[in-house]
Amino acid sequence: MRTIEADGQSDDLPPDGLALPRAGRFGARLPALDLHRLSGPVWVDAVVPTLLIHAVLLVFAVVALIVFVPNNLQGSDGLNLWNHWDGPHFLELAARGYWSADPARIVLFPLYPLLIAMVSWIVSPLAGAMALALAFSLLAAGGLYLLAQLDTDRDTARLSVVAMNLFPTAFVFVAPYSESLFLALVVWSFLFARRGNWAGAGLAGALAGATRIQGAFLIPALAVEYLVQKRVLQTRRLDRDAIWIAVALLGPLSYVAINWVVFGNALYFVEAQRFYFHVQNAAPWDWMPGIVDNALNGTMNEGWLTVYVAPLLAFAVLAVTAIWCFFSRASRLSYAVYTLLTLVSFLTLNWPISVPRYILGVFPVFILGGRLGRRPWLGPPLFAASVLLLGLFTILFVEGHWAF
Repeated sequence: MRTIEADGQSDDLPPDGLALPRAGRFGARLPALDLHRLSGPVWVDAVVPTLLIHAVLLVFAVVALIVFVPNNLQGSDGLNLWNHWDGPHFLELAARGYWSADPARIVLFPLYPLLIAMVSWIVSPLAGAMALALAFSLLAAGGLYLLAQLDTDRDTARLSVVAMNLFPTAFVFVAPYSESLFLALVVWSFLFARRGNWAGAGLAGALAGATRIQGAFLIPALAVEYLVQKRVLQTRRLDRDAIWIAVALLGPLSYVAINWVVFGNALYFVEAQRFYFHVQNAAPWDWMPGIVDNALNGTMNEGWLTVYVAPLLAFAVLAVTAIWCFFSRASRLSYAVYTLLTLVSFLTLNWPISVPRYILGVFPVFILGGRLGRRPWLGPPLFAASVLLLGLFTILFVEGHWAF
């Protein structure tokens, strides 16, 4: 049995027992999620590939250092080569808290350091942080797989997970970074919402808001999903589920409260970004011409690629994804809102050098990657280019160079 998508592509339905009713962009709530029935495919299509790619990156990093800078491995336990840039800052927060750590660390949100502090009772902080990154990568992959299957088929869902793991900046899913935690919480918040579990959606959204500032964009996105599912514009009625969307506010509010308690200024993190990292809000037409000029006319070297070219490409990926979200039947209006708000927020950063990493939290990028991966003329070269860039950026990162 086959279905014909709106874009003319013919997609096979999942095997018997796996076919999931589709609600469409403006349809009703989907039935309850049967995780027991789906556990086999999730394991085979999402968990195992994520584990294997994770393992390959760990081995690849060691081999890369042996080939290029073998001295960096002396006295290393194999994990320290991943502990660069934000990694040590998260570990500092886990050990000392906001009160005793460098004030600049306030730009990092509290949930990931708190989890590191908890697992540090069992293993070393670095090992615990990387174990958390792996665990949440698996959770993100499983959630993405299930979420993609609500609107597409099994092959597309499988390729969406591959796109997630092979994205050029996906090496940070191995490092002691919070990206995998944030992605997992965002994906599961949307998955809960799609299945009508608004308590789960709100709680996951609150945790996401305590992980990264972009978690705040879940609130309007979940509100849109609620309005569409409940047909509020037609019925002009709200029910108790709407309260759970407000619960998602607790994440960002907890971070603001920490700023106020520790520094006496609820928005101290804004000042810290400006003072310590020279990052502040600015109109894109004020800063983008300079980056475009450097990308077109600068000397082609490592900095040219990571500081100028990669952020512009990241913006292009986000823009294409936002457009696709608005018009594709394999997406939702709530996905479009989340993606567009993220894009606009990044466009207001005067120094967006970390955007290629930040877009890992925008899961529709991977669903679109799964859709494009189905096309024989586009999928293989797209994934090949992604693998090459992932390898390149992994080498730069483990060698201690800037890589977002």
